[in-house]
Amino acid sequence: MESLISQDTLVSLLQVGGQYLLPIAALLRALYYGVRGKLPEGFVQIFAASAFAGITAVVDQQQPNLQNIVLGILGNSVVTAGLLAFIVAYLLRMPNYGLMADGIIGGIVGLVGWLAWVYVLGNDLTWWTIPLLIIGGAVAFTLLRTLLRQIARLFKIATYFVVAGLLFALGAGGFLLLSTVLQTPR
Repeated sequence: MESLISQDTLVSLLQVGGQYLLPIAALLRALYYGVRGKLPEGFVQIFAASAFAGITAVVDQQQPNLQNIVLGILGNSVVTAGLLAFIVAYLLRMPNYGLMADGIIGGIVGLVGWLAWVYVLGNDLTWWTIPLLIIGGAVAFTLLRTLLRQIARLFKIATYFVVAGLLFALGAGGFLLLSTVLQTPR
């Protein structure tokens, strides 16, 4: 089993599904519910995805330490929930000042996301990724503002992210569990 797929690869796939794809789907679903006047349901989606992101963030091959696990779950959950809640509140409650304003706010959110990822959560990310995250945030905000006009498509795209996130998280988690069980001495 070790030669087919390494455990590091499985952990990475689990984290992609849990930390990226499912929160993106929760964001899109929260925007959908917010436009429909059901914002509390959208925030439930965000908090559930944030909790799952926190849990998948602590899955790695290190020796378990209860303090690090709890801090990792809480830190990742709070950062994810905060960023997603801000994005939803901004896009739904702020009037459309134009794509330029959305791009600037998105760039600032990208920079804040990088700072939170590196300094608050203690993850390694090189300095040259700062411009990439700023550009990505700007593009994401302008794209999300545009998609708000076509809310049915937004919900359909969210469904694709949910399916992809669950496939990554559950598939990689299942393989990781299976490889751990098969490698455990009896």
